[in-house]
Amino acid sequence: MQGFGTGLTGFYFTNGSLAGAPALQRVDGAIDFRWGIAAPAAGVPADNFSVRWEGLLAAPSTGRYRFVALTSDEVRLWVNGKKVLDTWDGKKNSTLDPNVSLAAGEKTTIRLEYNDGGGEAGIQLQWVPPGQAAQVIPMGNLYPLGSPTTPDPAGPRPAPVAKAATPKPAPVAKTAATPAAKPKPAATSAAKPATAAKPAAPAKTSPKPAPAPNAATLAAKAKADEKAAAKAAAKAKAAAEAAAAATPPVPLTPGVYTLTVRTTGAPLEVPDEGRYASRVLDPNSKAKAPQWKIEPAGEGFYRISVQGSNKVLEVLGSSTSNGAPMSLWNYYSGNNQIWRIEEVGGGYYKLLAKHSRKALSVRDSADVAEGGGVEQRRYAGKEAQQWKLTAVAPAQAPPVVAAMSLPGVGANQMSVYPNPSNGVVQMSYQLGQEKPLGWVLYNQRGIAVRVSDYRKQPAGPHHQSLDFTDLPAGDYNLNLTVGTETTKLPLIIRRPSAESSQAQATSGQ
Repeated sequence: MQGFGTGLTGFYFTNGSLAGAPALQRVDGAIDFRWGIAAPAAGVPADNFSVRWEGLLAAPSTGRYRFVALTSDEVRLWVNGKKVLDTWDGKKNSTLDPNVSLAAGEKTTIRLEYNDGGGEAGIQLQWVPPGQAAQVIPMGNLYPLGSPTTPDPAGPRPAPVAKAATPKPAPVAKTAATPAAKPKPAATSAAKPATAAKPAAPAKTSPKPAPAPNAATLAAKAKADEKAAAKAAAKAKAAAEAAAAATPPVPLTPGVYTLTVRTTGAPLEVPDEGRYASRVLDPNSKAKAPQWKIEPAGEGFYRISVQGSNKVLEVLGSSTSNGAPMSLWNYYSGNNQIWRIEEVGGGYYKLLAKHSRKALSVRDSADVAEGGGVEQRRYAGKEAQQWKLTAVAPAQAPPVVAAMSLPGVGANQMSVYPNPSNGVVQMSYQLGQEKPLGWVLYNQRGIAVRVSDYRKQPAGPHHQSLDFTDLPAGDYNLNLTVGTETTKLPLIIRRPSAESSQAQATSGQ
């Protein structure tokens, strides 16, 4: 038997954690939505929103029903107080039983929570009735909050009463217009003044005075007024939030920055596993806070690269899951390599990956003890997801022309300028044909303190700016390997101010 349900009560939130007051409340029929990249409703953002549907569920027949939520986002589902689905925060359903025993005609509670985790949004709530295939739960079997828990009356679904609600105002208008035929002979109207007045007099005196409203009526009216005022306030708040969301963020000035997290003030640092140019392999080296070069990548997004390197910050493996770690890799215009940077107040920013719309976050202390680091996670306004961007003046690279004019060494005419240097140098070389190459910087103990990636470069002249300003002063060897040939050049890093102060300290002894 088809139920008399009209759907579930939906509460729509402008964040991904069902926090605060809902921006919208409405009754949704069957939970079968394919929003795509559009917003689910006016006043609700297209990304980073969540919905809670609540009400009652009635089964058409007795038996075990299996529940399925078709979505690429995160959901939680309770039926009759039992949690049957949970993929919130990247969880798996392996420990939950999606089957629930239902009795025909009885109404049980149901609550479905949904979070748009990024990308295209949509959800379809299905059940598998006994002996049948999976299907969307029909609207008639879903009831909004406040519906009676008693069984539906027997018989067919009642016809909608909306059509009968509009009586016949037109005939009333017509009869009201017939007095326009008043311009009848004056004698007629004068001949019947008394009879016309008599019906009018009883009409005034016949109605008895309306009874004074009792306390229950006044309380109901006050409650209705309060509800209307709350609804108007919620509507105004939703409109204000929508207007704020529509305001484009202030563009960030491109440049070189250090990024520090709001909770501890620790700098953003990504471990470099493998052949990354920014990797410090010398355990005795005390590197300064990593510097990140932020450049526009189009459409309001930015790429964030390690200063002095061709590596960019990315979400490992293009994962969209909460808890996915960060990595450094060559820039290839991947959506997991570009970020939206938005101010959150107090001089702090949130960094959202384009592909997942999740925020760069610091793991909590428990995770840090097990390896620590940064990850992506749905933005929830936590201080571990907010970063201070402090602009730094990058060390000036020497002119390329000067580096290219120096005589080269080896088969590939390798040169380094200036040498000695303060740590920032231009390396130049020539390639007769396309070949793979890479470089390694060794200290005097033969320990590799910087390693580049090894990849193909096209034929022709090349120059590359290398930033070694966080290394201690001393003598180094820079090895350039092209194919199977390696060219080695000594590189001297000097700190004039440090040397002069050291000399003064020595002379003062």
